[in-house]
Order: sequence, then structure tokens, then C-alpha cells
Amino acid sequence: MVHTEYDALIVGSGPIGATYAKYLVEDGKKVLMVETGTQESKIPGDHKKNAINFQKDIDAFHFDFICLTFDLLVFQGSLHHTSVPTNKSAVPTLAPVCWKANGQIFNGQNPRQDPAVNLDANGVARNVGGMSTHWTCATPRQNQMEERSDIFTEKEWDRLYDEAEKLIGTRTDVLNDSIRQELVLRILNDEYGKRPAKPLPLAAKKKNDKTTFITWSSSSTIFDAMQRKEKFTLWPEHHCEKFVVEETDNGPQVTKAEIRNLATDELIEVEAKVFIACGGPILTPQLLFNSGFVPTKPHRDPITQIPLEDDEKGIAPPPDTPEHLKLPALGRYLTEQSMCFCQIVLKKKWVRAVAEKDYNPYQDDGVKRKKWAKAKEGWNEKVQKHKKEFKEDPIPFPFDDMDPQVTLPLDSAHPWHTQIHRDAFSYGAAPPAIDKRTIVDLRFFGKVEPDWNNYVTFESDIKDAYGMPQPTFRYKLNEDDRDQSHRMMKDMEEAAGALGGYLPGSEPQFLAPGLALHVCGTTRAQKKEKECDPDPKETSCCDENSKIWGIPNLYVGGLNVIPGANGSNPTLTAMCFAIKSAKSILDN
Repeated sequence: MVHTEYDALIVGSGPIGATYAKYLVEDGKKVLMVETGTQESKIPGDHKKNAINFQKDIDAFHFDFICLTFDLLVFQGSLHHTSVPTNKSAVPTLAPVCWKANGQIFNGQNPRQDPAVNLDANGVARNVGGMSTHWTCATPRQNQMEERSDIFTEKEWDRLYDEAEKLIGTRTDVLNDSIRQELVLRILNDEYGKRPAKPLPLAAKKKNDKTTFITWSSSSTIFDAMQRKEKFTLWPEHHCEKFVVEETDNGPQVTKAEIRNLATDELIEVEAKVFIACGGPILTPQLLFNSGFVPTKPHRDPITQIPLEDDEKGIAPPPDTPEHLKLPALGRYLTEQSMCFCQIVLKKKWVRAVAEKDYNPYQDDGVKRKKWAKAKEGWNEKVQKHKKEFKEDPIPFPFDDMDPQVTLPLDSAHPWHTQIHRDAFSYGAAPPAIDKRTIVDLRFFGKVEPDWNNYVTFESDIKDAYGMPQPTFRYKLNEDDRDQSHRMMKDMEEAAGALGGYLPGSEPQFLAPGLALHVCGTTRAQKKEKECDPDPKETSCCDENSKIWGIPNLYVGGLNVIPGANGSNPTLTAMCFAIKSAKSILDN
């Protein structure tokens, strides 16, 4: 067994792990980062959309999956499905000589997963860069009144958001030259009107001044900005199996981590002063569970061992559990956004407004007519040039006109995040018969309140593909969240109707639970304001600096730390927690 020693060990190479690494390395700390997955790009953690072929055809970049009832058939790309109820259906056409299985427990197949309360479409990313190699790069701030927790002061939040936006490269002007960006903004502000449409904040920048191509931010953006890189080491295909927690002269601490070299099966012991788990909202609590931390466990059906759906309190950690290993809230308060989706084909009058130099859709409305006339001034030259070069093209949008990225911001009357755009997803590719330049996607994400009874638990006797305890979900929306989701759908339909008609097969629909990939709260943070306050360890896993309760050198980062309701893309907010945490580590 090989032994190595560092100032800090970071588990996970997504943007949160990268944030920790940058702050620690630039302070002169020797940092090791381990990642279970492979480095899939020449530049570590690079966004796959930075490839020119994907920018020319976004539909070439997607993850194919098909869900029939509860049977996952395909889930490709860098995502790995988390928990799939075991399919025990008979295969009547199987040859009589074949061996027949009555259920499986391999690659996410989970006989203890109740299909009625599953996050069917949840997946985890195992690759250098994590989810940031294929995310939308949407980085909105949480709404101050509706989402943002009071764990930091407003002044702290503003400072942290400023710092996080600078680090990941958030901008709202990336698509200022896009005709369709201006077109969608103009339509929504004139026709929908319930709240102002704005450019979606994106972690991205123009590649250069000669093309319309974009460099999309990811972990590589943070790695590239890191100074003193000689202090940083990245081990792909090395899986952290557990943190070893022991009593020391300074109390209970993590003394080492056990790392498996997946290529050789060699076990490596890594000693460090500080250990930071940034594996995501499912794999981080899984690692803590495998390290001996004891959560509140669910009561189970005595025969099937499936967790009971209406188990209100669960089974508290046994009294003989060492106090520092008790984490009652581990995996609890899981939130995931409800999500609805549709695709539209732009109305004829909107395409005509771009194509015809003298046509204005608001000829009889003086105020709107002037606004459209000004917008047309900005794109007429490009449109006419395209029509001259490509006389056979019936669409006025230049081939290199970038897809729109627009939002109707979340507010108290509309507590859901919106993305009105075209992007790479596991659904929503354009059919070949319809020009993708006329298609707009609408994705609305519903805010969900934290609930103790929504959780992920782990099966000690069923293992995933990496020998770790199998996750099992229990997730249900409450009545208020269901009603809110219905209002969200109606809002999406109204916005869609302003833009165009539905693309056949992509009419308004709710998507499978978990598909948002925005799970939060599974190691939630909490601040103890006063000594007389209730023990925060009962309802959280870490303090405001993301330090695990009772273990002075163990920290967690990621969406799992976000404690409150969340409707927006949570990456930027998770970065705020990581920045705060990294600075507290350096201060101590």
C-alpha cells in the first residue's frame, strides 16, 4: 500500500472542487485532487460544447436516454443513472435454454427503490470536470427573497457572488450580436409582458472577434486561472472509498483517505491536514456514509426492505454511535426542481419581421413600432448579406447566428426559474424536417421547499459499480409545490404562445423527476446563532463554513450544502459556499 501526504485532499473535480483548489493552491498549499472518472478532453475539465462541431450543430451534442415506465434503457454520455427499480418483467421470447434472472442489482438496478418516490432521471457525473463538461453554463444569482438563505448577510452574499461570477466568467452580453437573442427578447417583452425578459447570465465568453463561436466555462476555466500550478496534482481514475476518522490528541479527525487506483486496483492511503468532499449531492453523502457517519435511517417493509413511503421520523442513530459520527440529517432535506418543457417553432410573422427589411409586426402601435425598427437596424445588414450569399435558403437567420439564451427572472409571483433557449440536453433535439434556427426550447424549473421526509439513503449490502453503497430515493412534492408546478406550466404555455406554435412531439410536458440535475440539501449547511439555539446537528450536516459538525478537518462542497429552497441553477451559489469555506480553511 502506497502512502502519500498533502496539505489538502479534494475529492471531485467539478467547479466546486476546482474553486477550493484554486484558493488553497494560490496560498501555497500542496493539494491533491482525485476524480473517479476519466479525463475526457485534452484540457482537463474542458466543456465539450467548446468543440466547433457542437457549436455548429447543438443537436449533435446530447445524451440519449429512453424511459419506458420505470425501465431505463439507455443513459449515455458522462452521466450514470443513480437508482433504477429492478425490472422483474418476464421476457417471453427468451430462448428456453437461457438463464433467467429474477431481478438485478447491477449498474444502478435497485430492488429497494420504490418507483413511486424515485428520482427516475437523476444521474451522477464521473469524469474530470464533473457536470461542468456538459452544463448549460447558466449562472443566475438566487433571488434574495424567494431562494437565498440567511446563513450569510446580504453584504456577504453580494461579495461572494461577485467573486464567484468573476471566477467562472459570468456575463450577460455574450449573445449581444445574435439576431435570435434580440428577437426572442423583443417578442417576450412586447407580447408576454408579465415580467421583463432578460439575457440569461452565462459563464461564457466570445472565442474571438472573427467568429461567433463561444468558449463555455467549466472546471477548466478555474484550473486555467490558477496560479502556482506546481502545487496542484490531479489524479483521474482514482476513487476515494472512505475517509478514516480516528480519535487523536486533538479530538476526532480524519487522519487519512483510502484511494483506489481503478486502473491497477492498488489501494493508496493519502494523509492530509484537510479533507474536502466535492463529489456532488449524491456521491458526497454516499462517501460520508461509507466512512462511518450514521444518518437517520428509514423504517422498511419487513419483507421487501423497501423504505416506507410515509415514515415521518425514521430511525435515529443508535445511542452507542460515537457522537462525532452521528449525522442525523445526512441525505435528508433533499430538494430537486420540478421541470416542464416544450419546444416551439417561431410564428411566421416573427420570421417575416427579420426577413423583410420594410415589414414591422407593430405597424399600428407607435411605441412598439419604433422599438422594432431600431432592432431591425441592428440585424438588417447581416440578414441581407446572408440572403445574398445563400439565395436558396428560405430562412433569414445567418447560419452562424448563435442560439438565444433568455430568461424570465424568478420572482415572488413567479417562483420558478426559466430558460428560453436552445441547448444540449438528453431530450429536445430538432427533427431533420424543421430548420433548427426556427426552434426555441422553453425549460421552466420549479422551486421546491426542503422537507425532512425527502431523502437519499444508502444500502450497505447492495453496491454500485464502484463498490459503494447503493443510493435509494424517497422524493415527493408537497401540495403547495404541486400547485406551484401547475401554475408554472400555465406560465410556460403563455410565454410559448407568444413565440410560436408547438413543435409536434414537444408539446408542454412535465419531465421525469431528477432530470433537472439540481439536487440540493443532502449535506445542508446551518449557522448556530446563539448558544441557546437548538443543536443544528439535528437538522444539518455542516456549519456556515461547510465544515462537518464535530470533525475539524473535514469539509463538504457542492449543491448538497445549499440549505434552502432552490429554483435557479445552483452552481454559482454553491461556489459562494466553497469560496467562504476555502477562506475559512486558510484563516485557520
